[in-house]
Amino acid sequence: TRSADDSIASSLFPNSDRSDSLEYLPECLYDGGVIVFTHSMSLKPDDKFFTSGKLQLSAMEIMVDEINIAPRCGVMVGGKNYSITLKTFGDDSCKEKVAAIASGPMSKYFNDQFWVGPYSSGLTEQMSKIANATGRVLLAGGAASTSVFASRPTVFGTLPPTSNYLSHAVE
Repeated sequence: TRSADDSIASSLFPNSDRSDSLEYLPECLYDGGVIVFTHSMSLKPDDKFFTSGKLQLSAMEIMVDEINIAPRCGVMVGGKNYSITLKTFGDDSCKEKVAAIASGPMSKYFNDQFWVGPYSSGLTEQMSKIANATGRVLLAGGAASTSVFASRPTVFGTLPPTSNYLSHAVE
């Protein structure tokens, strides 16, 4: 789990006293609490999507750190400041495990409204069904198949849909 901390700042100033180096940064106050992004990811080196999943997770951790440190100090929602954190579950690059995680701990035991899909359309499709059915917002950053998004208004992605991959070549 990643939350507001100064680990990224510490890595920027490895040979100096952290308190002196960061003295100019204001302290962050989170009067709104924490917004949690819950996701499954291929975490084991033997997982099929480990390399891509590891890169995706690293990018998310950098994003969370960058948002949470000063001067941003989180996100402002409704006049209150919230920190962001990640809650990660290992999915073993397995569709059945993604479905079990999404229908079990992600939807039953935690009240997290924001989910991040794993790498690959096949894995993310399992999660998108459950996210949409439970009203969770799912960012499917590693999926492009139109079946992940079709008739699921709470699911959105960052990649162009696969149906557009060859459209320019055909023209």
